[in-house]
Amino acid sequence: MKKKLLAVFVLMLIFSSASFAQWNFVKNFVIGPKPHGVVVDKDNHIWIGFYAYTDTIFTAANDTIPIAPIYVYNFDGTQTSFSPVRFLTVDGVTDTIATYCRGLSLDNNGNVLFSGNQVLYRINYKTGEGMNKYMYPKSGSLTNAASDENGYVYITKVVPGGYPLVILDQDFQPYSYVVDSLKTIQRSLLVSPDGKNVYVGTIYNKVNGIRHYYSADGPDGEYALVDTLGSYMTSDTTWKVMWAQSLDWDPWGNMWVGTYWDVKPGDFTGWYQLDPKKNWAIVDSLGHNFGADSLKAGAFPAGGTYYAPRHIAFYQDGSDWYALTCDFDGGVVKLWKNSNPYTGVIEVKNGLVRNFDLKQNYPNPFNPTTTIAFSIEKRGLVNLKVYNINGQLVSTLVNRPMTPGSYSVKFDGRNLASGMYYYRLTVDGKLMTKKMTLLK
Repeated sequence: MKKKLLAVFVLMLIFSSASFAQWNFVKNFVIGPKPHGVVVDKDNHIWIGFYAYTDTIFTAANDTIPIAPIYVYNFDGTQTSFSPVRFLTVDGVTDTIATYCRGLSLDNNGNVLFSGNQVLYRINYKTGEGMNKYMYPKSGSLTNAASDENGYVYITKVVPGGYPLVILDQDFQPYSYVVDSLKTIQRSLLVSPDGKNVYVGTIYNKVNGIRHYYSADGPDGEYALVDTLGSYMTSDTTWKVMWAQSLDWDPWGNMWVGTYWDVKPGDFTGWYQLDPKKNWAIVDSLGHNFGADSLKAGAFPAGGTYYAPRHIAFYQDGSDWYALTCDFDGGVVKLWKNSNPYTGVIEVKNGLVRNFDLKQNYPNPFNPTTTIAFSIEKRGLVNLKVYNINGQLVSTLVNRPMTPGSYSVKFDGRNLASGMYYYRLTVDGKLMTKKMTLLK
């Protein structure tokens, strides 16, 4: 398979363009032993899985069973009504979550994917109930799962030892492979929305970084290794490499890479944001790595410091963006705030910053259905809602990450009264609004 190294970048030039590095530490959101996964679902609930957190329950015979619950929080730090999640029932069989969390992610519908020891669960994000279960063919820790927009799920072992990087279909049945015999070591996977690009964060290998596999036909084709990302040349012409302990997309389609203290001298330590539109240049970072010496001394990573990045998740509140980061060795999930995050290249039209367009609905006036068309120029979190003239929400038509392109959505007003309505498109916090008229 074709292998090529990422183009050389001079780090001083890269970071000189990163004027958005304003992630400020807010607080320790949760303190717990070895947090290994964090996601924010569509209901703005924060799911956290710990690798070393254990609890016990009593059986009818008064025996104790060890469990490793998943905790689900509101933004204010209180737990949801179904938290902690201790049991999952799939196909009539109830499992106690006794396997430590190896990673959390979201599928194409916003449900939670929980990786454990050999087992992968899909969990309903609204109820905390089990939906699907997959057993990897070999025992051992799994990576976090990745999902594309068509519902395919990608998963492998941390140490496959010749076992595959599996692709599962929407029913959690094996569908295909990215690699049928994977021999690298990794903890994290990512996939592009169309399923054509799979990224594997390799660690403790002869060549570390982010291995990029590509298939022109996605899961229906054959993947080939085409790149190894995450190697950069500094201003003094020395190489620095990312040991990608964790990989996560942000809401703007940029990749966040988490690497930590247990790397070769001189390599990267910390969280870094890579922009695929700029040939994976480093455009932002977050906080400060405390370092191995402090870890051995037992110091707690206070304030904006950390030891071992594991995963990162984002949410918006008003005009501000927040990030939640898992510090595995530090034993804490931290909360960060940024009022002006880096979102990538945007286009300026007529003095207005705009990277999307909202069309007038057609027909207008309408009865009872109409079509709303819009386009986006970069991957982002898209929200399309309809309001009545009093500003009350009537319908949410779209609420999910979307790839660049043109889209159309039908709106049905058969159960609504005649009158004027507003439809609003929000892309990564920026708004466009138009009005339409329902005549019966």
